[in-house]
Amino acid sequence: MQVSLGTIMIISSWLFLVAVGAMLAISLKENKFRLLNGILGNATLIVLAITIVLTAIYSQLLWLEYGILILAVIILIPIFVVYLLLGFLLLWNALIVWRKESHTLGNMLTLILGIMIIVSPLVFGGLRAILPSHVAGVIISSILIVVGYCVFWLLNFITSFLITRFLSPRLDKKYIIVLGAGLLDGNRVSPLLASRIMRAKDFCELQFKKNKTKPIVIFSGGQGKDETVPEGQAMKEYAVSHDMQDLELFTEIKSKNTYQNMLFSKKIVIEQGLPLDAGVFSTSDYHTFRAAGFARYVGLNIDGIGAKTSRFFIPNAFIREYIAILMRHKNFHVVVLTLLLLLNLGLAILDVYLK
Repeated sequence: MQVSLGTIMIISSWLFLVAVGAMLAISLKENKFRLLNGILGNATLIVLAITIVLTAIYSQLLWLEYGILILAVIILIPIFVVYLLLGFLLLWNALIVWRKESHTLGNMLTLILGIMIIVSPLVFGGLRAILPSHVAGVIISSILIVVGYCVFWLLNFITSFLITRFLSPRLDKKYIIVLGAGLLDGNRVSPLLASRIMRAKDFCELQFKKNKTKPIVIFSGGQGKDETVPEGQAMKEYAVSHDMQDLELFTEIKSKNTYQNMLFSKKIVIEQGLPLDAGVFSTSDYHTFRAAGFARYVGLNIDGIGAKTSRFFIPNAFIREYIAILMRHKNFHVVVLTLLLLLNLGLAILDVYLK
């Protein structure tokens, strides 16, 4: 019996899809919070799309071909529109953030990025006008390589983050670590910090309804230079005033950053005789991915639960977290980008030489 090329292509693509999907499942089981999941997740989506297209082409099912075409239009048109308007959308978001938040560098990331996107065509045009074509070509292609590299990892980060949002931790925890944030007027819990506390409260209530057990709650945060009380203390007082007094509450008041939040809270977990992997941490949703990395770094193999963030603040927060994650592996990225840029330069020199 002779097997057609189309049948071989369809079977091969489906087998490859299963293999990539299996690698994603294994990676998620080992660690839900890592960029590899985003790479494998995006690879799975790409292979799935290719598999469906090949199946439609070689099976010659007209209804499937039309269905794929309609789905492609529905997906691609919004992406194309956002791509064309991205710079202006970022500036619009930056204006909202400027009105509602402090004017720090971290809160102006969408402003900076929006301006860069809008002026980039003018910059490229200017380079082509004032420099020799081969020199302008090398500079522009180098810029595009850097941008493409950053976009590649950004897409992987977004996919990794979205995957974690669909994987909720089990309601069987022994402890919850609530990560601190800045206090208002030096002693008041901010709305962002309050949302983290209330997210922990909601988790405790859901767990109690399911199995009648309550985790201990560790409020983690030291005292900043502009604060009159430690964040952990202010958080505990806020929790008690919001009906969490029936829980066993602890404070960690020495930490200055997320790494120390996890490290010093781990000591309390050990003192209470609790399994290190039997907990969860509560923070803002955009912060869960990076915070999980610090938790694992200090030996806490725990997941995070995220409190909702104001929609207008999400782009800035996402970009900030993305940059922070890249900086944690800056040596790797510098080496890879250097090799790519050297390769680009070498190809440009070879092209000039052959001409």
